[in-house]
Amino acid sequence: MREIKFRAWHKTDEKMYEVYGFAQNKWFLKGKQFPMPNGAVVIMQYTGLKDKDGKEIYEGDIVNVNHYGGTPKYETVRFYTNAGFTGIHPFTDSGHHWASHRCGIVGNIYENLELLEGEV
Repeated sequence: MREIKFRAWHKTDEKMYEVYGFAQNKWFLKGKQFPMPNGAVVIMQYTGLKDKDGKEIYEGDIVNVNHYGGTPKYETVRFYTNAGFTGIHPFTDSGHHWASHRCGIVGNIYENLELLEGEV
């Protein structure tokens, strides 16, 4: 069974926080004194997967899926709710298949969007 964890991008602070609780439609963030309402943050769930360095992979992470060397190929981690699985976006048969234990996290879509060159 995978561990259920969340992190939050605080829109005003433009900073990522660890989520430690949720109650009455508000998120409790480690390092913030007061709970945040839903609209103030973007919530991302832990996928239950780790990258090649053992780092936890969350929705919104940008990963290098080119584990064979050469030019990096960056993709976004997304949860496909209609299909019920975590995958990379864009979800194509590009030869860069999802293998979490081989890819490496290089950033996320809020702090490192420039890595995707308009692909999100």
